[in-house]
Amino acid sequence: MENVRQWLIRKVWTPLLAELRQGATPDGLAASAAVGATLAVVPIFGLTTGLCFLAGRLFRLNHVVLQLVNCVMYPAQLLLMIPFVKLGGVLTQAESLAVEPAVLVAKFTTAPADFFARFGKLLIQASVGWLLVAPIAIWLLNRILRGLLRKVSARFNLTPTEAQG
Repeated sequence: MENVRQWLIRKVWTPLLAELRQGATPDGLAASAAVGATLAVVPIFGLTTGLCFLAGRLFRLNHVVLQLVNCVMYPAQLLLMIPFVKLGGVLTQAESLAVEPAVLVAKFTTAPADFFARFGKLLIQASVGWLLVAPIAIWLLNRILRGLLRKVSARFNLTPTEAQG
């Protein structure tokens, strides 16, 4: 079985280097990755791919990077669902509901309509939590990734003018 490092190199690092070699700027890739990562954890399953596509079209972001990050971040979407629900519950002062992730996933996969009828309030709470975190996450991720990708670009001498900017 392939270890995580090899998988990340093959599925994330190599495609990012390929984008830089084809003329993408480090700043553009950083913005695409930051937006992609933030949209990838939207607490409503099934929306992330469409949201990434829409963001790419509206803001002229790199679609390859948006969708790559969207796919890689899928486990984070599952992990952040409950924290987003709790944050949204605090912000909306909603009563706390006992929720088990296994129950949510099972209900969603077996009966989506019943899931939304029963847990719609939780989705609203989670969305409120995500909306609070999203702008901060995009800004922070963009700053961090921009610096990293500029260094990578300069190291591999891929886009010298953009790496120095």
